[in-house]
This record gives sequence, C-alpha cells and structure tokens, in this order.
Amino acid sequence: MSGSSTARWLIWPVLLILVNLGLLLAGTEGQAGRAMSAQPHVGVADLQRGLDLDGDWRFRPGDDMAWAAPDYDDSRWQLKMVPERWPRGGYPGTGQMAWYRLTLQVAPELLADGSQSQLAISIGMVHSAYELYAGGRLLGGIGSLPPQGAPEYDRANLYLLPRSAVDPQGRLVVAMRVWGGEPASVNAWGGGPTSGTYLFGDYSRMVARGILGQIPSLMFVALTIAFGAHHLLLFSRNRALVGYLWFGLLALDISLYGLMLTQWKYLVDLPFVTLKKIEFGSIFVFPALAIQMVWTLIDRPIKRQLRVYQWTFVVLAAAVLLTPGQTVHYYTLRPWQFWTLPIFVFVPWVLAMEARRGNREARTLLPAVALFLVTCANDLLIDLANLQTIRLMPLGFIAILVGMSMSLVNRFSAMYNKLEAEVEQRTAELSRLNSQLQEAARVDHLTGVLNRRGFTEEAEAEIARMARSGTGFSIVLADVDYFKRFNDQHGHLCGDHVLRRVADILGTRTRDIDQIGRWGGEEFILLLPETDTEGAAVLAEKLRQSVCDNVFEFQGERMSITMTFGVAAFRAGDTLDACVTRADTALYHGKKDGRNRVMIGKYKGLSLVN
Repeated sequence: MSGSSTARWLIWPVLLILVNLGLLLAGTEGQAGRAMSAQPHVGVADLQRGLDLDGDWRFRPGDDMAWAAPDYDDSRWQLKMVPERWPRGGYPGTGQMAWYRLTLQVAPELLADGSQSQLAISIGMVHSAYELYAGGRLLGGIGSLPPQGAPEYDRANLYLLPRSAVDPQGRLVVAMRVWGGEPASVNAWGGGPTSGTYLFGDYSRMVARGILGQIPSLMFVALTIAFGAHHLLLFSRNRALVGYLWFGLLALDISLYGLMLTQWKYLVDLPFVTLKKIEFGSIFVFPALAIQMVWTLIDRPIKRQLRVYQWTFVVLAAAVLLTPGQTVHYYTLRPWQFWTLPIFVFVPWVLAMEARRGNREARTLLPAVALFLVTCANDLLIDLANLQTIRLMPLGFIAILVGMSMSLVNRFSAMYNKLEAEVEQRTAELSRLNSQLQEAARVDHLTGVLNRRGFTEEAEAEIARMARSGTGFSIVLADVDYFKRFNDQHGHLCGDHVLRRVADILGTRTRDIDQIGRWGGEEFILLLPETDTEGAAVLAEKLRQSVCDNVFEFQGERMSITMTFGVAAFRAGDTLDACVTRADTALYHGKKDGRNRVMIGKYKGLSLVN
C-alpha cells in the first residue's frame, strides 16, 4: 500500500464524521421547526397507519396531580419537543419532576358502538421513570417515581386506551408525569423523553408493528451469537487458532451488548439494574477485546503500554459489574468515552502502517475499523453533544464482524494454502523416498549393482520390449574363480572387496543400456539388449581379459582374480529361466574345463570362445 493510499484511508473517517455532523445538525434544525397542531385530528386512516406523536407537547416543570385532569388549562405551558433530552442538570428546583400534556381530537366514527378499533398509544424511552394518564385516568408507567424513585429508563411500552378516556366531544388528553432521575443521572445524561416511538393508533396493528420493528435487532443478536459460538468451537478443536478465540469472545460480547439495546431483554426476568450492568460491562470491555483481536490478526505483539491501556477497560468493566446500584454508570460512562478517544487515532494508524508493509489482514480490517469508528463518533456525539439522531453503533459492529470474518477467511485461506503446499512438498518427498526405497529394494547394497529381484524386473521389461520390437538380447552369467580362497585366506572383508572390484570393472566396461546384477554369492549376471550370441561372447571375452589383467592391493598384498563366463542368447518363445539355465550350463562347463574362459550355451551343445 502506497503512502497516498494510507493517507486516503486515514482521511476517510474524518470526512465521514464531518458529513455525519452536518447531517446531525441539519436533522436537529429540522426537528426544531417541526411541531404538531394544537389539537391533532385522528381519523380512521390515521388510526390504521398510526399517528406520529413526535413534535411539540405542552410542558411544565413541577409536580401537581391536578395536571392530569383533562379539563386543566395548559394553554400557558411552554412547548417542548418529544422526544428530546432535558438539558444536563435538568430541573432541580422541582425535584426533577415535570409534566407533558398532549390533546388529540378523535373522529366520531372511531368511537361509535360498531367500531372495532382499539385505541392505543406507544411511549418510547423516558429517562428515568414516568406515569401515563389518559382522560385523567392512570394507564400505567415505567419505573417508579419518588419517593421510591426506581429508574427504568430505556423500556418502551404500549398502552390500551379505554374509550371512556375520550370525552363526548371526541377530545383526548394524554398527560405524562416524568421523573428525570437522581441528580447524578440528570447531570450526566439529562432526562425526559429521550428516544423511541411515540405513536397513536390501533392496538393490534401497533403490537404487530412493535414486534416486526424488533426482529432485525433479534436477527443481529442471533447472527453474532452464531458467529461467536462457531469460532469458539473451532478454537476448542484446534488451540493453535488463537484468532478464532478472540473473534468468538468479541462476537459474543457484541451480541450481549446488542441484546441489551433491544426490548427483547425484558423477556428475561432480571432486575433493570442487572440488565444495565450487563450492558455497561459488555461495552466497557469491548475495546480490550477489540485490541486483542486486531493485534492477533495482524500478528503484532502488544507492548507494555498498550497492555496497560487494554487492562484499564477490563478493570473498569469489572468495577461497573461489582459496584451495587446505578450511580456508578453515571460517573463512568463519560470517562470511558473520553478514554476510548485514543483508539480513534491509534488503531487506524497502526492498521495503515501494517497495510503499507503488505499485511493482508490490516488491509482487510482498515475499512471496517474506519466505518466502526465513524458510528462510534456518531453515538458519542449523541451523548456528549445531546444531538437527536439514531444510534449507528450496531451497524459499526456489523462492519467489524464482517471485516474480521474476512480477515479470518484470509488467514484460513493462507493456512490452507500453506498446508496444501506442505502436503504437496511432503507428498513429493515421500514419493522420492518411496522411489529410493523401491530402488534400494532392487539394488545389492554391497556392490551397488542390481540384486536378483531388480535384475529380474529389468529382464522382464526387456522381454516385453522384445515382443513389441522384435529385437533380441543376450544373458551373460559370470562367476569369480576360487572366490572361497579369498574368504578363507584373507577374511570376508577381502571377499567383499573382490566383489566390489568386479562390479566396478563390469560397470565401467559395459554400455549404459546394459544391466548388471549380482545373481547370488560371487555370481554376476549381465543383460545385453540388442546383442546376439557372438556380440555377447566378444564382450564377455573383453570383460574376462579386463578382470584377469587387473591387479589390486588389499592390506598390503597384491592380488589378481579371474572369472568364468557363460553366454546365452534369448530368442522368441524363450523364458528368462530357460535362457539363464543355458548360460549357467555354459558357465558350469567353463568351470569344469579349467575356469577363466568364456563358454557359449546353445540350444544344442556348447562352444568355447578362443
């Protein structure tokens, strides 16, 4: 990767953050100008598709139960956006209590006796607790208001409205009594309606809509759990795949955090504070797991300073999990957010440097990490700058999962290719060794010429070739004269030396196409392709003379040897055994007639080469 490419990758996150900031500011300005009419009219069509209640509601800090009454005059109350987070610090003069009111005009046909419509209202997330009234009647709420004051601030709920809540003129007054929370909570995060869906419509349709709206998040959680479990299973079967371990743990951590962001978590019968500790613990430990995962994938050691930085996230996550209550959440989120800021620069820089060095995994991870950091910046701006927009971190998690999956695929492919190359190399090596073993099984280890088995294979191949081409060959059987004397007088080492000497003489005075073998003991056998009886006899005589003329020394003594040769030609219809028998008969008679001579074995009789 060139320097310009690296710079381009580093610029991308900055540009995307700036664009996102612009969109956020534009969205905020657009929201500021959006307002509902004083009394929104609810018709049949509105009920079917759902009437969006986002916009200006009547708002007043304080707490008076008379404000729930439908006939209370709220015309002098200020207008406030819903959803919109309270300013940090909230409204301490009223004990962080405030009311919201909204008046709707319901069409008469929706209230007729024959109407099958069931009126309902959906309330999104409200920080930290609230009660909902309709027509002056309490419908329910989330969390507990003071004096008990139990926050439960990110749970959406759907309320069925009794028709009696609508007055005879079709007027419906909805009032929401809100507690912003403990001072530490309001100072850190603000209060009031923060996010989610605020909707008026038909109850059954809104139930279906709520379930369908949560299915993508459930699919995301299921997908990440499957990713994590699969890679942990792979690691359990091969402990060398350390990258799979960290990817599995990271995916499970992401899935746990993703589940805590959904409404599905309330299917688990756990206290709200426990659910929030799981959420905070999982996100607080995420940077430590991500660093470990990335550094493992790019095969880069974690230095001491980075290891200490990594462990601070683990310690912070443990502190959140072990400290009772929710106050610890309010005091640790902001420091954690600022403490993660170095990652926004350091991790892309490391990946860019590794990518420049040709690290394939770094090149794969860099775009995913850049996109993830942009989504993190988006969510940090929501918390730090109190901007109203959707959270994008789940999309960033998906980018991380995809990037790391691709990196693991690259690594697996590289491992597979390396293994395949090693297998191919080992196969070639085994093939070579097998060939050497096969060759060793055909060669006499003392003399280096073919043994009986190897010579027989070569002879059978020559017989097959003769059947195709019609050319013949000859067999020469040779025996060292008085070989026993060498062993008896000078020992077996001398006998071995004689055999090696004979093999060398035969090998240097024959053609490359000729085959030489040790037939047994002191007997040697030669196969002479495309050679008739006369030619074989001439060669045998030359060999006899060469052996006879050769003088060698052994342990200071000069010695000489002689050999007797028997020659036989192989003819069509013959067998190897028959041909060898004729040569052996000729050799026998050569030995009988005085040794050191060449005898030709024929179909009928023998002849001596002069």
